[in-house]
Amino acid sequence: MLRRITSILSITSFLIISIVPLPAFANNHSQRKDNARGRKLAPELASATSSETVRVIIQSKNSFTQGQDNAIANAGGAKRRSYEALNTVVADVPAASLAALAASDDIAYISPDRTVRAQMSVTRETTGAAQVQQGLQHTPGLSGKNIGIAIIDSGISANHPDFSDGKRSRVLTSVDFTGTGSNVQGNGIVLGDGIVLGDGSDAYGHGTGVAGVAAGNGAASRGYAGFYGGIAPEANLIDLRVLDENGTGRTSSTLDAINWAIQNQARYNIRVINLSLGTPVRESYKTDPLCQAVERAVRAGIVVVCSAGNHGRTDEITGYYPDGKPIYRAVYGGINSPGNDPLVITVGATDSRATVKRSDDRVASYSSKGPTQIDHLAKPDVVAPGNKVIAAMSQSPNTGMAAQASQNVVQPTSANALSNAYFTYSGTSFAAPVVSGTVALMLEANRSLTPAIVKATLMRTAQSLPGVRFNNNVQSLVTQGTGLVNAAGAVAMSRAIDAKANRLTAGARLLRGNSSLTTLGTSNIIGGEKVRFNARLIYAGGILFSNHPVLTNGIVLGDGIVLGDGIVLGDGIVLGDRTTNADGIVLGDGIVLGDGIVLGDGIVLGDGIVLGDKTAAADGIVLGDGVALAEGYMRADGTVDGSKILFANQSSLTGMTNKSGITLNSNGIVLGDGIVLGDGIVLGDGIMLGDGIVLGDGIVLGDGIVLGDGIMLGDGIVLGDGIVLGDGIVLGDGIMLGDGIVLGD
Repeated sequence: MLRRITSILSITSFLIISIVPLPAFANNHSQRKDNARGRKLAPELASATSSETVRVIIQSKNSFTQGQDNAIANAGGAKRRSYEALNTVVADVPAASLAALAASDDIAYISPDRTVRAQMSVTRETTGAAQVQQGLQHTPGLSGKNIGIAIIDSGISANHPDFSDGKRSRVLTSVDFTGTGSNVQGNGIVLGDGIVLGDGSDAYGHGTGVAGVAAGNGAASRGYAGFYGGIAPEANLIDLRVLDENGTGRTSSTLDAINWAIQNQARYNIRVINLSLGTPVRESYKTDPLCQAVERAVRAGIVVVCSAGNHGRTDEITGYYPDGKPIYRAVYGGINSPGNDPLVITVGATDSRATVKRSDDRVASYSSKGPTQIDHLAKPDVVAPGNKVIAAMSQSPNTGMAAQASQNVVQPTSANALSNAYFTYSGTSFAAPVVSGTVALMLEANRSLTPAIVKATLMRTAQSLPGVRFNNNVQSLVTQGTGLVNAAGAVAMSRAIDAKANRLTAGARLLRGNSSLTTLGTSNIIGGEKVRFNARLIYAGGILFSNHPVLTNGIVLGDGIVLGDGIVLGDGIVLGDRTTNADGIVLGDGIVLGDGIVLGDGIVLGDGIVLGDKTAAADGIVLGDGVALAEGYMRADGTVDGSKILFANQSSLTGMTNKSGITLNSNGIVLGDGIVLGDGIVLGDGIMLGDGIVLGDGIVLGDGIVLGDGIMLGDGIVLGDGIVLGDGIVLGDGIMLGDGIVLGD
């Protein structure tokens, strides 16, 4: 059955799960001005009226001027730091003056200086990185040599043997942006603005582990039970410290580090930034200062890899796997910032279960799932091993992580071995550097790869977890992205890409010579098993994956619909902010169509539509069969120690529960009884529109859905941040995306 959608129904928006009606249009200039001010202030600041001084991050539409500095001073504020590469400053401003400051036409957005937190066994083998290091099919081995990876974290123990090339440390520089804490040494060299050239220590221990996964060479493994080298053992490391001895820091310090990395990109050949840290999403990525900063890094040519976060479950056990391990109640919508940005590579964690084969791998229960809050993008992009990963341990005495989990210190098997050399880590923090190291290998294979091409290649060559069965495509999409990273496949494709890929223009073929996806093959062997690429991904990062992949500036899909930069077609489809058709249909970021349907604001539905069985829309809002969802409580970020999630405030886990057993909290909505309600998503047979609006049971999609004139989306199609389209799907007038991709009427 086809449903033609012909007219517009306004959809109200939610914050978490609170119903917020769309504001009436202002009838006077004053009200419009007040609304504009509110839109330029973060939610926490919008109603601030006290005389208390708050530290804020101010983003300018252009470079900061003396006039803007004067405006801050006239508001009673004081500028503390300036980030020229980001058009951003940090200032202390009276809360009551923020609204007036935000009213300035040249101010883009003001947000608080939030807290950020930190989030090898068989990893090399199960990802295929070991094959790449040894050499593939008569090609020389790769090690990430001379590729710079900036680790923005708690520091790196530069004196650890795993970071030495035998003559010198591969930690090229250590810069401390924390400004306080025991790891700011008196003998450090002050660079200005409170930035200190650090001493190569790591008082918390998190950053050393991240660096070890990405680029440790395993030199200290002699005398241990295994070899604990990382993914790119000859890559260079740039230590940018933003987390203190407790594993916490400020957004402003992280901005400092990103700004520094952009400005020193050429000096240290910084091609990758790893951010295994984050903060809860409180605003759209379009205004979040962390997201805007990482976007500038990507546009400067740096690949940015982010951990997804460790908010994928509660501690409630709902069942057990055949091996006796518990199954926990899942939480959706827990992706951290800046992992919610569409331009970064967001990485979830898998449990390799201590085997090289991938068929027994599963997504770690704690790994944060999408969609992202506020923007409803489908994340993560890929997943990688992150559970019980063994990597380099900080050589600083009494580190925070070792004190919290001394049982995770790996014991040597020989008395001659270096003691306290390795630690067992768990969390998406240690999955992200698996991808960062893989990117270094790809860039060594082909130094012309752009961030968009790197991301598209990783997603295309990833493998949908073969041993995991999801209820539907949407659940798969927001749990594993396009699948488990495949370093061997990604490097093989990178070698086949044009050696001047960064100079290609729209319409050019991406692969060199007569290479094609057919000649490259659709699989490789890892751990004795065939690893099939995610061939259902057909468009990502401007690349159309036909048999001869083509670089595009976006694709017109009939009736004026354009797929532009940052759009991905795979196990979900993102059609971007400005994607419209001739009839005025607007499909916002993170639109999902599948077994459950998620559409952003402003979807065309038609007037007077009844949503579900005897459930009519009131002010455009329906919460499924008349069930209202109350506002949930806030929950702090968690960290992972082994397989246990540690939350900063256990009492905050309590949430509001409705009669179906669905628990709500700030990091997402807990699922119950096979019904998945997220912050803008339904998994199951129901259909959801917008931020929690459900069309209810009994609505049949039939063979497809028509959106506007002749635009048809067939069964199982997902519109989100990573996309898979089934065979023979028609998008517009005669435009077909299938096994034989046809574009054009």
